[in-house]
This record gives sequence, C-alpha cells and structure tokens, in this order.
Amino acid sequence: MSLRSGTLSLNDDLQKQNAENCESTSKGKHSDTYVHAPIDNFGVGGRWFRHKLLDGILVGTPVLLTIQEHRRPYLTSFMKMLSFLGTEDFYTILFLLLSWIFDARLGRLFGILMGIGFYTTGYLKTLLCLPRPPRPPCIPLEKAYDWALPSHHSLLGVIMPWYIWLYSKVHYELSTIEMGVVCTLIVLWSFGVLLSRLYLGVHSPADIVCGGIVGVLVLSLWMQVDDYVDFYISQQRLEPQIQLILFLLFMLCLHPVAEPGNPSFVDTCILVGVMTGIILGRSQRSRFLGMSALLETQPDINLATFIQLAACRVVVGGVCVGIMKVVPKIVIKTVVLSMYKFAGVSTYSSTKYRKTLPPHAKHYTSEFMIPPINMRMKKPHTKLDEEEDDASTTSSCHSDVTTDEMMSSVDDVTPRSWFSWMMICNTVLSLASRGKAVWDADVPIQVIVYSLLTFSAVEIIPRVFHIIGV
Repeated sequence: MSLRSGTLSLNDDLQKQNAENCESTSKGKHSDTYVHAPIDNFGVGGRWFRHKLLDGILVGTPVLLTIQEHRRPYLTSFMKMLSFLGTEDFYTILFLLLSWIFDARLGRLFGILMGIGFYTTGYLKTLLCLPRPPRPPCIPLEKAYDWALPSHHSLLGVIMPWYIWLYSKVHYELSTIEMGVVCTLIVLWSFGVLLSRLYLGVHSPADIVCGGIVGVLVLSLWMQVDDYVDFYISQQRLEPQIQLILFLLFMLCLHPVAEPGNPSFVDTCILVGVMTGIILGRSQRSRFLGMSALLETQPDINLATFIQLAACRVVVGGVCVGIMKVVPKIVIKTVVLSMYKFAGVSTYSSTKYRKTLPPHAKHYTSEFMIPPINMRMKKPHTKLDEEEDDASTTSSCHSDVTTDEMMSSVDDVTPRSWFSWMMICNTVLSLASRGKAVWDADVPIQVIVYSLLTFSAVEIIPRVFHIIGV
C-alpha cells in the first residue's frame, strides 16, 4: 500500500511540475526556453500528440525508480553487456560475420535493414524531441546525447534479432532442436536489450514500448519486400544502383534537422553510407569468384576446419577493415574540408562539439518546457487572453483538448494539408536552415568513408579471402 501511495505521489509531483511549467509559459514567461520540435509545425494536433507522449514518459518514472533500488555492481556489468548487443558496434560486427562466414545474402539484407532502422529512429526522435527519464530522481548509468522516444535500442532489438529468426525459418531446414536453440538465443538477445535500457535509466517504459511497436511494423513491412529489394540491387546494370542512391539522398533531405551535437542525423548518414556500399558491392559481386560466405562455398566443412578458416577470415578481414577505415579517412577529410573552405562555407565537427555538451542534457528537468497546445497568433496581450490561455495550455495542465478545438485553432486555419506541411517543414525549411547554418563536416566525411568501407567489406575483402585461400 505504501509503495502504491509513493508511486501515485511521484506521478502527481511530476504532473504538477509539468503543469507549473505550462502555466508560467502560457502567461508569456520564459517563452524563449521552449524546446521546439518539427512536429509542432503540425499545429494543435501535433503539439497535443507530443504532450501526450511526454505524459507517458513521466508516468513510467516509478518503474525506473523501483528497478534502480535493486541495482547491484554485477547486475550493472551484465546489463551494460546486454545493452552493447543493441549498439551499432555490435551490429556492425555481426554484419561482417554474416557476410564473411555464414550467409552473404542474409548479411547484405541485415545491413540494409539496419540502415532502415537507424533512419526510422533518427527521424522520429528528431521529429518529436522528447526527453529521457527525469533526472533527478532517476540516475542514468550511460551518457545520452540524442532524444528518447522511440528507443533506438528497442526498435533495433526487435527488427534485427527477429529478422535473423524469420530468415532462418524461411530459408534453412533446421531440426526442431536447432530451431529451439536459435529461438531461445533470439528471445534472450531481444528482451535482454530492452530490459537493459530500463535498468540503466536512459529510457522510460514508454520509449521501449513505442520502439517495440514501431519495430514490429518495420519488420512486418520488410518481410514483404526483402526478396524484391535483393533482386533489385542484384541487377548488373548501373541505373538501378543510381536510382537507389539518389533515393537514399532524397530521404536524407526529408530527415528533420537536428540540433548541433545530436548524433541522430549523423548516425543515419553513416548507415546511408553502409547501404550505398552494399548496393554498389552487390552490383559487382557476380563478376568475380569467391565472393560468397565460408559456409556457402564449403557447406560440408568439418567443425575443426570451419573454426580455423573462420578465425583466419576474422583476423584478415579485421585488419583490412581497420586499414580501410583509417587511411582513406585522412585523405577524404582533407579533401572535404578543403572543398568547404574553397566554397567559403563555415563548418564544425559534431563529434568534437558533442564532447563539450553535458552528458545528461536530454533528460527531463524542471526547465524542460514544450510549447502549449493552443498557441495563438501574435496579437496584443489582454487579460482575456491570459484567462483563455490558462484554460487550455497542455494536456498535463488541464483536461484533454476536444476535437473542435483541435480543428479550429487560430494557427491551424490554413489551406495546406498535413502532407504539404510535412514537405514544407522537412524539405524546404530544412534545406534552407542547413544552407544558412554552419555545416557539419562529419556528415559528408562519414558517408564517403563508410560507403568505401562497406564496399570493401562486401567486395574487396572477400576477394582477398579467395586469393589467400581462406
């Protein structure tokens, strides 16, 4: 009974704190401290949706505090290991192992799906700009420089492990015991990643649930088109590859602009480079010999020989990847910065800038305020306006906004459709702001470097394996 009372009290305190923020900003105080998001441009509906999601993030705080009370050093180490299984570093290693050792086709589809997952989470995080769990009372055990909802780990923790399971079920004839072992590992991997984010205090239950739901939708759609995508990129003509690369660049233009230091857009650009390398590599693969994975070229290999050859491929491939990542990056960085300087464009490095930011700046605090739902057009402020604003600011302050209010707000009376708003806000305005602002030099550098690196991993390095006989 006492735990329930404490939970209700904490929820009330957080809701009251959020309501006080809404009340002060609705009267014109601290209006310059709003944390704006691209979804605010959708008007009342977009801001109402954002407030509801924020309420969901705050409601889950007692769950995190309960988990926080049971932290132990050995559990923390174990949870950090599980969290690593949901990072791009681990997925990169797994992508290389799949491509070199197990199944090259699964590897390239795995890499493309990883890029889709990164784009989806990066887009939604930047679109919503919602904070991580309140700090205090939560004590996060990891640094976080991007927004929270949906959880990047949870979305990838759904689509990546379960795609391996579904691909294996469709394309391999495994025994019941083998499928049981694979399924058990997938379940532990997937749910372990999700649980670790709650334990480490960097995501609320709402972030995890939303990431899982979006992940299920992405994976469901991907399972319908993965064969078509592989067939399309496997054509030995230049036109499909050019079309796909131009499409990827177009999707980057639609991505909302992130604030300096936010890694969402840069990570998305890196994965676009990975997808570009996969597409270019696949178009060249049938022109050479020895481009398949180890188990594809030698399906009847014994265990001892498999371990020996797999270890050789990992060592040789790892050394080649390290060289290809360091040496070309020096040249590419010099060329790109010289081109920016020649064009007279100011640049900065988001990687270096991020090191100057507070590690927990994206967590919810008493100063985090988002625009109220009913934002009126600028006009002389009167006492009547104050009374109206007090009556309708956010969903956390008062009752929910009615349908009529959502449809008739002053700032939403516009002939543009929602689709037009999306195109205007996320393309024209985004490109304009990028053109006027200081450019992030890491973006083109990372795209080119990872395109070359991935092309080398799926095309050149397998040819090295063939030449040296591993």
